[in-house]
Amino acid sequence: MLKKIKSIISVIWAVLMGIATPVWIAIIYMDITGHAKGYGYDLGSEKDISIAMGVFELIFWILAVCPVLVSLCKKMYSKDKRLCLLPVLGFVIIGAVVICMIGWNEYLKCFGVV
Repeated sequence: MLKKIKSIISVIWAVLMGIATPVWIAIIYMDITGHAKGYGYDLGSEKDISIAMGVFELIFWILAVCPVLVSLCKKMYSKDKRLCLLPVLGFVIIGAVVICMIGWNEYLKCFGVV
């Protein structure tokens, strides 16, 4: 019973992180590149703080996503070897759906491409 509850919580967490990841990655990118307030604004002396925050956010994102995905992949591998990457595939598909909902052009603006 406890294992099922843990699995359900892991799946819910992976889905929530899949939903938040596209926006989170865009924010991390903007912080690490020194464009936390947008591309038309010069941070000046605040750039060091922005980069440090970006690194902290990246570490926090890795700690929030990787352990759950590894746990789910191990669980699926123990059931069937072919299902091993199913949690990662689901995570990527959820992220792609969120990006489509935001709009590709709007999402790429976060990276300074469009």
